Amino acid sequence: MFTGTLPLVVFLATFAYGGKEKPVFSDEIKEIIQTVHDECVAKTGVAEEDITNCENGIFKEDPKLKCYMFCLMEEASLVDDDDAVDYDMLVSLIPEEYVDRTTKMIFSCKHLDTPDKDKCQRAFEVHKCSYEKDPDLYFLF
Repeated sequence: MFTGTLPLVVFLATFAYGGKEKPVFSDEIKEIIQTVHDECVAKTGVAEEDITNCENGIFKEDPKLKCYMFCLMEEASLVDDDDAVDYDMLVSLIPEEYVDRTTKMIFSCKHLDTPDKDKCQRAFEVHKCSYEKDPDLYFLF
């Protein structure tokens, strides 16, 4: 559906940027982000407010929000056929300036992604933990 740019764009827009200001994207990147966002909202039925609230540390215990978070990773081709997130691939997409900080954030939360939980619950727990580890770095679109 999208080029190899998609995993990088989705990852960056989901996790990594400096500060709490939304990053500035080119029109092409904005279009890709909007398409993925719209697809995942349509698939899950999540409320826009619940997505926005995550940036402020408000993670609503809602199956729709949880599955939205998984959908982003899935649409970015960062999950395998068993719905396991490829964290090594994720880390390989991080721009040099964010590698140390983001790697620390992600890998300190990876332990929450266990096969005994539903894929959406796993995504939710990793996102919530990522926010707790570095709220200034966390971003969800």
